[in-house]
Amino acid sequence: MARSWRLYLFGAVCLILAITFLRPTSHPYNLSWTSSGLVSDGKTLAQIVVAALEKDDVRWIDIGYWDVWKYEADNPNAKHAVPKNKGNEAMVYLTHIIDQYDHLAPRLIFMHAGRYQWHNDDPRYDAKNNLQNLRLKHVDEEGYVNLRCHWFQGCPSAVNLTMAPYLNPLHGNPTADFDHLYTSTLRYLLPTLPIPKAVAATCCSQFAVSASAIRKHKKDVYIKIRKWLMETEMDDYDSGRVLEYMWHILFGKEAINCPAADDCYCRTYGKCGLKCEEGDCGQYQYPINIPRLKTWWWQVKHLFG
Repeated sequence: MARSWRLYLFGAVCLILAITFLRPTSHPYNLSWTSSGLVSDGKTLAQIVVAALEKDDVRWIDIGYWDVWKYEADNPNAKHAVPKNKGNEAMVYLTHIIDQYDHLAPRLIFMHAGRYQWHNDDPRYDAKNNLQNLRLKHVDEEGYVNLRCHWFQGCPSAVNLTMAPYLNPLHGNPTADFDHLYTSTLRYLLPTLPIPKAVAATCCSQFAVSASAIRKHKKDVYIKIRKWLMETEMDDYDSGRVLEYMWHILFGKEAINCPAADDCYCRTYGKCGLKCEEGDCGQYQYPINIPRLKTWWWQVKHLFG
């Protein structure tokens, strides 16, 4: 009996030590993260547009003063449905913009359905933390704000447009590299836009945008983009990725949109005073083993902070 008690005690100590040393790294809390003028009043309406499937549970987005629109891309009978399940999240985003163009909320947040995803810019990969800390005033000031500040994937460079021959963007072009696909599609969708030498933006198609930024283009432009998305032979990955690096341009930003990470964390999430190097401020670490986000062990570590 005594031996069993010692084994249980030893196991408990090992568990506590493991949680302590393997917990996700995070920057110490800084009082300046609640700097005057950055914090939302918590009352102003923002609409959250969620790209989801029928099976996805988005009840984790339980911030009461935000209006959640769950689009079920695989369910034509859903309350919020899309005309075709194509292009990953892009079809959902475009459908909401087109259908609600004349009645858009002052601020919109476009995001994926999963709370824990490898690309969520949070020490625990927790999208809810990002939503709770998001500074709506910064969205008002900028018009478009990517929810990701870390530069990994997309910054400081993503697409080279200088040596890309024109391809028909309605064709699949399976042997073409992404630079060629992107350049041809950009020319096709926005023919009056001067073609830049390069395009860069932080990944991964989750962002906040104001209604006024969306309305920089007429509704017909978004209809044209969605029509292309429905008709192109490009697969979901390529067509969705093309638009992933086009949203910031559509909403009025320069082709290379890579804000300094420290300024981004401060103004977007109120996390000021971070020490950063080459777009890394210690707030995000690429998870080598992505499935761990769904394991019970990761959930235990998350529970204990």
